[in-house]
Amino acid sequence: MTRGTPPQSWPLDALRRVPFVRGIEYSLTRDRQDIGFGGKLDVRTPTRHFHLLAEARRSYLTRSEVNQLLAWVKQQGTAKPRQVILLARHIPRPVAERLIEAKVNFADDAGNIHLALGDRYNWTTFGKPALERPPDRRSVSPAQLQLLFQFATHPDSLNWPVRRLEEEAGMGKSTIAQARLQLAAAGLLVREGKKYRLGPPGLLEERLVSGYAEVLRPKLALGTFRPVEKTPEEFLARLRSKTPSGIRYALSGGPAAGLLQRFYRGPEVPMFLAPPSPDTARQLRLLPDSNGPVTLLRAFGEVVFGRIKSHHALAPPWLIYAELLAGDDPRAHEAAREFKKEFLP
Repeated sequence: MTRGTPPQSWPLDALRRVPFVRGIEYSLTRDRQDIGFGGKLDVRTPTRHFHLLAEARRSYLTRSEVNQLLAWVKQQGTAKPRQVILLARHIPRPVAERLIEAKVNFADDAGNIHLALGDRYNWTTFGKPALERPPDRRSVSPAQLQLLFQFATHPDSLNWPVRRLEEEAGMGKSTIAQARLQLAAAGLLVREGKKYRLGPPGLLEERLVSGYAEVLRPKLALGTFRPVEKTPEEFLARLRSKTPSGIRYALSGGPAAGLLQRFYRGPEVPMFLAPPSPDTARQLRLLPDSNGPVTLLRAFGEVVFGRIKSHHALAPPWLIYAELLAGDDPRAHEAAREFKKEFLP
């Protein structure tokens, strides 16, 4: 989520109308890298002041972004409980229900509010529609996202000629040239003279995570499968000992994070595959199964093939992180927070 950006006045105005609120003051935090949030909100009631960590989100929330927030809250545990509030443009009913269950306060432009302060003050109302129609999230194209993952993984490639990027990012030269200009126009790249650099880290993370889950991953997905072995662990052991000739793969998500950190491995096996064809799946002795644990994703360029660990090729850290946040498993979301600390500082 975007760090250090003060919210527009509408969510705060909605909070000021809550009967027990006597005053509100929002401020940016200097130590947001330590606490994980971009702001603080002081709420004055008839009897006392409450101090909340605040996260401001001015674009429309995605599932991955909510997963990030809830993973952070859960990671804090009960040793040092901190009240948290999300200030957003709009919080849909399903998101509101998840936030309330996780004891996270919220307020949005439409007047959806959950404000629980101690044992005495509680105000909740949600289900109000957005004040305006959400923009098309697909305004960021798969090509732009492929190139953005390339740049985030290898920042030195920002200023490579397009012919050198062609194989790495898995796109044609004209598509690369256009996508790079579009990323600059969106603020994800900053042009300084004839050189580019990456844009704000918060914006970069938001676009990589949400864009992967909503735009890029659906385009890359080849289907779900089950191996002939009884468990994913046995399947991975077979791959480690012998991969059919001409096939390349890179583990992502839980299995990749588990090999790098041993914090979480999970029951699913997402993997990038080349060449991406039904025949390749058959060579790997995988059977189509809508509930299978193996998800095959098309390898879109050399960038998806990262380091080797325990005889497995792994996807680069940004793709592993985005994959961990793309699903619904809270344990994967916690693992993403731990993974980010070590591999995406």
